[in-house]
Amino acid sequence: MFGAARTVSRVSERADKARPRVLVLGGGFGGIGAAQKLKKSDVDVVLVDKNDYHTFQPLLYQVATGLLEQPAVGHPIRDLVHGQDNARMHQDRVTAVDLDAREVQFDELKPLSYEYLVFGLGAEVNFFGVEGAADHAFPLYTLSDAVRLKNHVLRQWEAADKDQALIEDGALNIVVVGGGPTGVETAGALAELYTGVFRKDYPDVPEDVARITLVEAGPEIFSMFKPDIRNYAVEALTKRGVEVTTGEVVDSVTPLRVKLKSGKELKAHTLVWGAGLQGNALVQSLGLELERGNRIAVDGELRMPSHPEAFAVGDVAAITDAKTQQVLPQLGSVALQSGEHAGETIARLVEGKEPEPFKYRDKGTMATIGRGSAVVQMMGGRTMKGKSAQLAWGTVHLALLPTNEDRAKAVVDWAGAGLTHQRSGRITVET
Repeated sequence: MFGAARTVSRVSERADKARPRVLVLGGGFGGIGAAQKLKKSDVDVVLVDKNDYHTFQPLLYQVATGLLEQPAVGHPIRDLVHGQDNARMHQDRVTAVDLDAREVQFDELKPLSYEYLVFGLGAEVNFFGVEGAADHAFPLYTLSDAVRLKNHVLRQWEAADKDQALIEDGALNIVVVGGGPTGVETAGALAELYTGVFRKDYPDVPEDVARITLVEAGPEIFSMFKPDIRNYAVEALTKRGVEVTTGEVVDSVTPLRVKLKSGKELKAHTLVWGAGLQGNALVQSLGLELERGNRIAVDGELRMPSHPEAFAVGDVAAITDAKTQQVLPQLGSVALQSGEHAGETIARLVEGKEPEPFKYRDKGTMATIGRGSAVVQMMGGRTMKGKSAQLAWGTVHLALLPTNEDRAKAVVDWAGAGLTHQRSGRITVET
């Protein structure tokens, strides 16, 4: 009874004050960062996402390879705004954004107006028009993508265990497209799953019959890293049995084959697509001039052109680093920091203060290739490789996880895998 009275009182207080509404679209790093930074601000925060969970995208490849279970990288969004009385979360899909009218439409919710908008709907996979890729490739950008890939790989091995004639046709072969962090990390993790676990799970399947091929269109993998790291990555992948192919472009994909533009055809029943992203398709209806990859250009405070009340954050935003004058990469750290900055800026504007420019705090570019093998390139050019780099990688990624519970889950799974090579998440659950 008393709780109900307090709730009515809070609603009446908000109505009397007519607080500005901050509409946050997207529950990724950017959206969550913005919403949480507005906790003490005199605004009403409404966060909308098509899912009811926040996805920790940098670790999706570990879900896909059974190293982590789903709850370690998917966390209820509502849990992340508990204790934030000025915030409400709705699960729905955004269908239209009218920047001039300051109104957003949804599948089921009634249209919502706003005084401030945080556009953080993220990106989607870019298949670059490759024939068959959209239908047959396995992208790795969402939690459902990761689970779908994991289940597919497990089914391939179960089928080959029953009928080994499938092996010759490429049932166990995987082609990973893209020599950036997503492609390299996924190829390395798949190789360790094959050699460290599946050899024991399927003792009747002959060793070394499964091929994992990493295909990169450019002359080298890890183009964003210095030469010593690129060379180290190739050696680390090769040591794990991954065939690294550079200077090759995928021409077409079928369920059983991958054809390259050079004419070479690879027998593979699985193609993992880690070759590129583009801004959420909704950005094309905003009436804005978009940057490369369908990303929204923003000013120094992360505001959209001609709409100072609207902010774009995360993977959908083309954010120029004030120090380097380069567009920042689509990384979790960029998304989180940009979202937090948008939230802080809105809080300042509500208080009548001037906004401050966004300053990205570079923690380095990093990737893990496998057990005891990772790379880090710090701002200024300093590099790390091997176990020390993996420790740095783990520390940064643990810090990015949204709660201590998630960190504990990740540490337990990582420690178990490191000590025993076991991957408890390698089960298929049909629904």
